[in-house]
Amino acid sequence: MRKTAVLPNDWIIMSFSITRIAFVGLGTMGQPMAARLLDADYEVVGYDQNPNALRELTERGALKARSAHEAAEHADLVITMLPNGPHVQAATSGADGALCAMRPGSLLVDMSTIDPETSTEVCAEAAARGVRMLDAPVSGSSAGALDGTLTIMVGGPVDSLEAARPVLSVLGRRIVHCGPNGSGVAVKLANQIMAGASMAAVAEGFVLAERLGLDPRLLFEVASASSGNCWSLQTRPPVAGVLDTSPAEKGFAPGFMGALMCKDLDLALATARTNAVDLPLTRQARDLYARMSAAGIGELDFSAVFTVLRGSEADSGADSGDEMA
Repeated sequence: MRKTAVLPNDWIIMSFSITRIAFVGLGTMGQPMAARLLDADYEVVGYDQNPNALRELTERGALKARSAHEAAEHADLVITMLPNGPHVQAATSGADGALCAMRPGSLLVDMSTIDPETSTEVCAEAAARGVRMLDAPVSGSSAGALDGTLTIMVGGPVDSLEAARPVLSVLGRRIVHCGPNGSGVAVKLANQIMAGASMAAVAEGFVLAERLGLDPRLLFEVASASSGNCWSLQTRPPVAGVLDTSPAEKGFAPGFMGALMCKDLDLALATARTNAVDLPLTRQARDLYARMSAAGIGELDFSAVFTVLRGSEADSGADSGDEMA
């Protein structure tokens, strides 16, 4: 199946057809996203440093590459979905990177959550090679990646977005143009601040309710119809028996890991420092998610911050008892 979009007149290639897609980064998010592209009849060339992840995609029908450079050869569009900025730079830059192999006029779409500064640097290198770039991080966790309902925040030229839209539409339900290059990752970091802080607040509410002997189902019912309602509550009440689809029902199996939330809040704080913005609540939320990793549960869903808070409450109660004795 051939997907076609039109580029502006100042480009040598007037009709841009996307048939082959290179997908670099086949982790919790990248694997189901790449699989959806295969199901949509795109030819996908996959690359990941983890051979098991690469094997899983090739068993679905993807072609296998030995490097990001090899994956990008002959690709019309390259997608990177990687953990952090250094990984994105390593996969795209230099003699072994994807950009060196990409044709002028082709598209690089970085869907990772990284800092705006790194994204802008990669964009500049892409432009120097005649490659168009979009930063397009996503929200919606692995469930959204699986069923194609992600929200995609796009930074870059509108022309490039329209060229990539047929592909992005396979991956997400809502595609939002946020502005020039770097805007997509900036919006994503602001979103992560709200998601991380609200999840911590929801967890604290359930910790207090538990200590007071309240039924968590009652709290969920009331808060869902009150001013405490939010996405974190609706998707991740952190106590089993409240919502069938919550990670708490599966031992906090991750849709989005606590360690990644900590990473994203670190990025937000670094960006804030660069721009002389103080984010006191973000600092406190970040420290809570860092405690998940310190406790050895950073790979659980970020709603498992509830267990960290509940442990702190228990420790505090024990300390208070000692003082009163």
